[in-house]
Amino acid sequence: MPKRRRKQVVTHTTPELPFPKVRVEWIDILSDSGWATDKEFDKMKLSFPVNEGWLYNKDRYAIKLFASFDRDDDGTITFGDRTMIPTSCVKKMTRLQ
Repeated sequence: MPKRRRKQVVTHTTPELPFPKVRVEWIDILSDSGWATDKEFDKMKLSFPVNEGWLYNKDRYAIKLFASFDRDDDGTITFGDRTMIPTSCVKKMTRLQ
């Protein structure tokens, strides 16, 4: 039986982007439209999501992240998986690069 040739996967290269890669820990609302007892209502807690991606912009109102992108032949970047988080909800932001 002939040996199968494995494809080499390159995981350490990232195309040069003018954006830092970050991990954002933040607080989000939680809602439920169903019926609940007082005990079930008391157990309701806020959500603590984590997002990782490239930081597109940050100002006093919000931060904007993207997790995927495409670069055209002329160098134009198209952004995907975009997220905008109110700055007041961000608990911690860590640079990953």
